[in-house]
Amino acid sequence: MTGFWDTSEKSTPAERRQQRMAEARRRVESGENTSPPPPRPAPGTPARSRSARSPRAATVDPLSVTGAQFAVWRSVQHFCATDSLPDARGADLDLLVAWSDSIQPFRLRQRIVARLDSQGAWLPVCYAKDGAREAITQAQADRYREARLGESTLSGGAQKSLKETDHPESTTSL
Repeated sequence: MTGFWDTSEKSTPAERRQQRMAEARRRVESGENTSPPPPRPAPGTPARSRSARSPRAATVDPLSVTGAQFAVWRSVQHFCATDSLPDARGADLDLLVAWSDSIQPFRLRQRIVARLDSQGAWLPVCYAKDGAREAITQAQADRYREARLGESTLSGGAQKSLKETDHPESTTSL
């Protein structure tokens, strides 16, 4: 036999399929279908670890500025509404995060904590969940800040628009 479609033999499609399967099995067993082994690393080149390939996104350090003022909003959606009032404001980040659990109407949404910068803009620094801080990436913080300033919009198509009554009437000082 010279190949898969040897015209010198008259066979049915089922017999040709059996011949192809037998040929494929023979190639696998003989090692013809295996790929060559990977090349060895050059001497003196350290092998890269798995963690070096996929670095984690940079997170925001909430305490990088000393003496900062912080505030907490009921949700990211509340924060991103331009000129929305925070639920509470204070200098003690941990106290603010612990207090945020008392916000009942929006308990299922992530609450967001922001720091006031020198220009008077709020910069998101972390989420508040179950009385503890959760990290926020720098990319998320930038996106939320831009949405709050009106420079972009969030893609929360499934969220209902906030009504005026959804926002707090005043900010609690802690």
